[in-house]
Amino acid sequence: MDVDIALVRSFVVTADELHFRRAAELLGITQQALSQRIRRLENTLGVMLFVREGRSVELSEHGRRFLAPAIRLLAAADAALEAVRPERQRLLRIDVVDGRLAPLRLVRKLVEDNPDVQLSLSMRQRLSAALPALVRGEIDAAFGRVHDVSGTWPASVTSRLMRLEPLHAVVLRDHPLADRSAVETSDLRKVGVWLPYYGTPSEWVCYVRRFADAFDVPLTLTGPVVDEEHLVRRMRERGDEVCLSGGDVSYDHSDAIRSIPVTAPVPLYPWSLVWRRYETHHLIEKLFGVAHETGADGFDYDSEEQWLPEPDRELLAR
Repeated sequence: MDVDIALVRSFVVTADELHFRRAAELLGITQQALSQRIRRLENTLGVMLFVREGRSVELSEHGRRFLAPAIRLLAAADAALEAVRPERQRLLRIDVVDGRLAPLRLVRKLVEDNPDVQLSLSMRQRLSAALPALVRGEIDAAFGRVHDVSGTWPASVTSRLMRLEPLHAVVLRDHPLADRSAVETSDLRKVGVWLPYYGTPSEWVCYVRRFADAFDVPLTLTGPVVDEEHLVRRMRERGDEVCLSGGDVSYDHSDAIRSIPVTAPVPLYPWSLVWRRYETHHLIEKLFGVAHETGADGFDYDSEEQWLPEPDRELLAR
């Protein structure tokens, strides 16, 4: 059975919206044309994909079962087209974890140095969530910490250390430590550390747990934070506890928050770039160049002054 990719794409967009008019607008076609496409796909498959009751649209049981394979089919089709596109025009699809973090700085510099770069960013919040997409070919590369990743590490991907980011203590401006130029690890032992928690242990949460265990720092995980205003409110609720963040995250714009380097020792967060072992996008080499040019790949680790979890230290020998 041959399935028209355009029909599958129409189904996926409609399944996402569960609204034919909005889906048609996103696809750039009329609502009538979309209905015809869905009907043709249903006729090809021999099943009903949607249940329509008045203005309400829901996926049928067959539609729910078809959705995930349909998404994978579209990803494979897009990857096939990308593979034969001239290299200079190839889109770099890269996951940067979150829009506030260190990886985006490297990608921003890549774009500044190469204005014609074709780029698609995703932010899956943890490397564990990006790896399956990388293996399936839905993205070309992903940033993250390569240890404490849930599941088995895929044999088809490889990685390279890109940045050792110093940690900062994030506090409100009326916090007892707010006037410090640096916060020592022993200070954190006295006040405790808290992190927003999103229900799934990320590589970042596992890293902070290792840090807290290594230095006997009390650690509390609480519910999610949705924006900076929410963060300030949660910090107010946590009293003297300190939130930890990467030093590359800027709070200079905030009247409420101070970000202070942590010392004695300096905890370093290891950012790696991960890509498919046998399919290297040409822009990945340019990212390595950006890291070198900006000094991000300087790894002069001093075990007396700095700290890395034991599993991450092996990255320094590569």
